[in-house]
Amino acid sequence: MKLHKLSSIIIAILIFVSWLPQAVSAQLIIDRITVKTKTNDKGGVIGMQISFYTSLPTTSRIDYGTTTDYGFFNGSSIYNTYHEVVLVNLKSDTTYHYRITVTTSQAEQTSTLDYTFKTGKVVQPAGNQVAITDVNVTNVGGTYFVVTWKTTGQYNGEIRYNTVENFVKPAKVKAVRSGNQYEVVVGKLKLNTKYYWQAYVSDKDGNTGTSSVQTITTAVSSDIKVPLVISEISPASQADLRLTDTTAVVRWRTNLPAKADISLKATERRVKGGGKIKEGLYATEHEVIYINLIPNKSYVFTIAARDIHGKKVSTGQFGFITKATHPAPQVAGSSTSCYRAGWTYQQCRNLTAERAKALELKQNLNKKFNNRVPASALRNWYTLVNAYTYGGYPLEAIVAAVKHGGKTVHPTIGFFSWQNSKDYKDYIKK
Repeated sequence: MKLHKLSSIIIAILIFVSWLPQAVSAQLIIDRITVKTKTNDKGGVIGMQISFYTSLPTTSRIDYGTTTDYGFFNGSSIYNTYHEVVLVNLKSDTTYHYRITVTTSQAEQTSTLDYTFKTGKVVQPAGNQVAITDVNVTNVGGTYFVVTWKTTGQYNGEIRYNTVENFVKPAKVKAVRSGNQYEVVVGKLKLNTKYYWQAYVSDKDGNTGTSSVQTITTAVSSDIKVPLVISEISPASQADLRLTDTTAVVRWRTNLPAKADISLKATERRVKGGGKIKEGLYATEHEVIYINLIPNKSYVFTIAARDIHGKKVSTGQFGFITKATHPAPQVAGSSTSCYRAGWTYQQCRNLTAERAKALELKQNLNKKFNNRVPASALRNWYTLVNAYTYGGYPLEAIVAAVKHGGKTVHPTIGFFSWQNSKDYKDYIKK
């Protein structure tokens, strides 16, 4: 009898537990999208404001244009659940298409369908309008934030900001420009405070351009007294896949946004290759590529970093030996000499073909960009050559990848498959 009661109790407990709410993973959702006109202090329409919420903290990107090919985008790389952006430099009485894409820190991504809005009469500033593209908040601290952007020409640039959405008398910080790339560090801010900001460019001929108005909220604590640390330095062994006979990809991290100088030299006095490279933008993940090194030679490098607050740190010497180019075992039935390298698209590297394709790609990119190839191509040269040589990617895809941050090239998936992806189809014709 007692055993029967105990069994009944256990069954009752199991039934009760089965009815408890089960834990479910949070779903990424975009909702409460609002579109309204944005006016200046005189009541004139200067753009369209799009705001929305996400169920998880995400970055945001709005692609927009007069067709479903879009052609323009704006957004933020800061993780938030509330997102707001103002699209400017729009045409009057025009229907625009737009699509919102958000991404979590775990690389989960979702997009809306294609939506539209129609402008009324838009106030156009005097002079020609300058297009500001690739606007991005790269870092936010307790007392600062960092913004980068690009233009098709070279102009004077600045960030205008305020704690209220009013740019009649905003604070201003001049941009540091390198070619058509701009960077601004807005500092001396209050902790845990919301700021409105806008990028602005101009020249002596009256041509101007403005980005959308965006917001950031500074962190609740300052990192001014946090020591700057360099970590995760590579190559750390001769097995590093980014180390070849004539190239070396050096990577490292910093715990705070920093710029660095990296110096590389051969241990033998008369061996060529190396030199000093200065980083142009603040970052926490760093990568530089050295080319034209000598095979089977020893090199050493040091890194000296400086953060936004002026704190400095340097490493000791790190070293590596470039790969040898001696013949490897022949592939059966083939006269091609190659060796196993753990390559992503195919495991057997052909160094002769690789060098020829790298030179061919360099010449073609110089033609496409009129000898002004963006710095992003050099930073990702290893990936681009790999994709062009082994991944089956055509020149058109490589050029689009340089323009649009790699969307049309995947580092481990070949062209045959990647050409069917949404990213490839969205960006190949932009």
